Amino acid sequence: MQRTTPKLPILLLSLPLLLSACADTSTGNQTTPAPETTPHGYVAGAQENPEPQNGLLTFDRETGKSQLLSLLADATVDAGTFGPIDAVQQDGRYALVTTQDGVKVFDTGAWTVDHGDHMHYYSSEPRLLGSITLPDAGVVAGDGKSVAVFSETGGYASIYKHKDLDAGQVVESGRITTTPHTGRVIPYEGHFIATTAGEGAASGAVEVRDAENHTVLSGQPCVGSSAHATTRVGVVLACNDGALLITEDDGKFAAEKIPYPAKAGGIPPARSLEHRPGSNELAAPAGDGGIWHLNVSKRTWTYLKTAAPVVAASAVGDTKRVLALGVDGSLMTLNPATGKMTAKAPMLRPLSATADNIPQLRIDTSRAYLGDPAGSKVHEIDYADGLRAARTFNVPAADIVLETGL
Repeated sequence: MQRTTPKLPILLLSLPLLLSACADTSTGNQTTPAPETTPHGYVAGAQENPEPQNGLLTFDRETGKSQLLSLLADATVDAGTFGPIDAVQQDGRYALVTTQDGVKVFDTGAWTVDHGDHMHYYSSEPRLLGSITLPDAGVVAGDGKSVAVFSETGGYASIYKHKDLDAGQVVESGRITTTPHTGRVIPYEGHFIATTAGEGAASGAVEVRDAENHTVLSGQPCVGSSAHATTRVGVVLACNDGALLITEDDGKFAAEKIPYPAKAGGIPPARSLEHRPGSNELAAPAGDGGIWHLNVSKRTWTYLKTAAPVVAASAVGDTKRVLALGVDGSLMTLNPATGKMTAKAPMLRPLSATADNIPQLRIDTSRAYLGDPAGSKVHEIDYADGLRAARTFNVPAADIVLETGL
């Protein structure tokens, strides 16, 4: 079923009305002031809702024009124009948009708070909070509590706390310093995982720093770090010779290398690590005919062969499914335990593995969202039902796709 989402003659500030379509209407959709006794889960300036306020935030890479689409109300609003975009990183309610003029901090107005045995679902007014300006902004990383923006020529990361962003303030709270290189700093358990320079501009090793920039774990080899992912086990970094897993236990940090299988010689390493948020399985394209699957819990890599090159891959995290998009435009499901393809569905026009605008694949607990940059569409896929296309959304552009509200 294909849908053209309605163009609503409303302002961006009205988005919470869309994102909270199933909320109690007795409040008139106004922000409820904090009562004298603050209830469990209360967040100042936000409305709590009975279900996730999931949406899609899409961008045109060249112009930076963006749109927010409510998956509940099936309606859209303009989310602003950012100018040419280098990258977009999501951290909870915030989208960090890297442009030539700095990193723009955009509050998507929808997020989920995990309290362990239950969840809280919130919505607020989406808005542009401000910009982060530093020389040659590179990788942006966050853990839902802090955001780190790395300066490649400065050799440091500026740190921004969520509590300040939640209050509407984009203020630097500290810095983690290394040396100039193509690196990254990743917030984790009140500390920061920082790459350090190797040969040339590439990273060579990884350290863990505390909030005062003191090293608490040093000298962990990771040459050519190109991606990272946060799992329930720990933070995984992609290295030329495998993965480096950083874990924390009662304030103590440890590192463990997960090497590629010995028989995998000649297969290019993973240069991305994609997964369903919160899961312990990761996936990435691997050369001209396969996929790398990493089970972080078991510390094992598996190479899954495909009939054609793959341009995007992500793991569902149920030990049964890895989704991959082939150059023929077909979406595939592969079983990481057997290596067999269990479903295949044509989705997009044929693609080039070397194209600059590779379609993006996002996965949540029940659906996958596949961007179609050439067709300006986003396909909603029921991956548990043979890759059935549940809905198709027409959007102004689908170069970059984020799922909000998670």
